[in-house]
Amino acid sequence: MKCVRFSLLVIGLLAAPTAWARVPYPEVELPPLIQDDDIFDRVVVRPQPVGRSGACSVTIRGGLPSPQPVYLKTDSEDFYPFSDTGVMEFSSGGSLQLWCPSGFNTHSQNLLTASCVSGSTFSVDGSHFEFKDLYCKSWPGFKAVKSGATCNGGIVIRVGFEITASRFAEQMQICFNEEEEVTRYTRHKLEPGSNYYETGVARITFQTAGYFDGKNVDKLYTQATQLETINKDLGGDADKYFDSASNVYLARGHLGAKADFDYAPEQRATFLFINAAPQWQTFNAGNWARVEDGLRAWVSQNKLNVNCYTGVYGVTTLPNTQGVETPLYLARDGNNNGLIPVPKLYFRVVIDPSSHKGIVFVGVNNPHLTEEQIKRDYVICTDVSDQVTYINWKRTDIKTGWSYACEVADFLKTVKHLPALTAKGGLLV
Repeated sequence: MKCVRFSLLVIGLLAAPTAWARVPYPEVELPPLIQDDDIFDRVVVRPQPVGRSGACSVTIRGGLPSPQPVYLKTDSEDFYPFSDTGVMEFSSGGSLQLWCPSGFNTHSQNLLTASCVSGSTFSVDGSHFEFKDLYCKSWPGFKAVKSGATCNGGIVIRVGFEITASRFAEQMQICFNEEEEVTRYTRHKLEPGSNYYETGVARITFQTAGYFDGKNVDKLYTQATQLETINKDLGGDADKYFDSASNVYLARGHLGAKADFDYAPEQRATFLFINAAPQWQTFNAGNWARVEDGLRAWVSQNKLNVNCYTGVYGVTTLPNTQGVETPLYLARDGNNNGLIPVPKLYFRVVIDPSSHKGIVFVGVNNPHLTEEQIKRDYVICTDVSDQVTYINWKRTDIKTGWSYACEVADFLKTVKHLPALTAKGGLLV
């Protein structure tokens, strides 16, 4: 609610060579690498297939334990794949690895190899277990580690799980500017099974993960503090811009959405402040949620594998007591430079590497504007949303976030901090 050539050739060199090294990104539009101060999970129910005789199958939605291990392909950095309908499938004798850094309820070691017996029964060290009976003593911790690479306007951070010193299961990458304390964009994947994500995964407290220079970012996002901060910047009278009863306040807006990831540990790893930006909740729960949900369902329906680059652009403003449009921030440095900006726009660039088609969804992050202001200052590329049929949005509703869609090349004429993305196959509709 509420997808990164970062120089992709450079990113491909990030990890030291290992037996399970991730394949480097050869092009921008590659399929590998696969929001929300969202108040609830948005559930899409689909019928699930029956497992094949002599093989194993485990349905992600409803078939996994808690606290859940990280499920990996054996001797690989990749998460265990799932089918187009969110089912983990195994041939008889096929294996996967389960990682619980705190140990398992059944075993003291933190990495187990389990082999399919049949149905949902697996063998570990010669003993048989139901898949759901293999769970962690506590939730696996996630990390946000600097890769050593740079991106356009920041540094590249890898989010995922450090299995060993040389084995990192990566779920997304983030381009973060440390000076301004703003994430330019995140990159992850959506695939056919993405609409069958695990439901009921509890939200957790957002974490700074060592970024933001020791600030109590959680406090900066509280409604009382944000009102105090913006009131000071505007010279007073800021309370007229806030109404918690009507969801008019700044939320922790996910960029890589919680529901974009199927497994519970990955969903939990989205609760990072570097994966969020201040987003008016009416927009977060409004048109931005509709973009996320509609895109996810459409990708699943059409069995696509797409790369998503989700980010922010510009700083939104409100008039101060003298009527001067004033940029909004949640914090300032010692020289009074703004930090953690309230974005002007949210965007999601979607590239299908098989067809080379793409599209950009853009949303206005300010419910206090007029239509004239939006058309003059917030529409930065030619609107092609009349060609989009799979988003159930209220495009011109200012309170829920005036939204539109653009061609990738047109959008990149203005937004320069993204990689050199291309969509020479046309519009992804």
